[in-house]
Amino acid sequence: MLSKRDRFILIVTVVILTVSTLVGYVGYRIFDRMAPPLTTYGNEVGGSFRLVNGADGSVLDSDFRGRWMLVYFGSTHCPDTVCGATMAAMAKAMDILGPAKARHVAPIFISLDPMRDTSDVLRTYTLRFGPRLFSMTGSPKMIEAVAREYHAPYVRQPLEGGDYMMEPASQIVIMSPTERYSGTIPTTATGQEIADRIEQLMADQK
Repeated sequence: MLSKRDRFILIVTVVILTVSTLVGYVGYRIFDRMAPPLTTYGNEVGGSFRLVNGADGSVLDSDFRGRWMLVYFGSTHCPDTVCGATMAAMAKAMDILGPAKARHVAPIFISLDPMRDTSDVLRTYTLRFGPRLFSMTGSPKMIEAVAREYHAPYVRQPLEGGDYMMEPASQIVIMSPTERYSGTIPTTATGQEIADRIEQLMADQK
């Protein structure tokens, strides 16, 4: 049986978590109302977004203009053999490209599970793969809209015990420095394969 002190700590913890969730939800609703309408820029796949990064700051697609964007949708609750492997491959590709070329590339991880993947959670998760990957989240409504733009799934898969996992994307979407859709890379690709594809696109652009 819990002591009075333990019960007090438990109640305070539950209250803090509940308030944090409500504040986050209200913040996302306000953020949605302030956000400009999404646009595809005439692309078959991809388009604009206004999300929140791992430091709780607003981030726009235009912030990455001038760089090749590698856009991947997943979640921190996705198995390491799936999402973790793709994140590691993107980080490895940046190492292979080297500083001169890597500075023209932005590997982006967008969480499909914003209610659990808070900014703090995303920041901690992304740093596991190095400092050059960008992580983003937003309201469920905004994430669903952006996922639709990038042809990523927005499917909640039920698991045992009442848990769930958001189905991760099977492709990494490539957007050019001028935000034009430039194809996809399978999420099973190695770091070398990702680097080779980006180098080829860079060469073709010259």
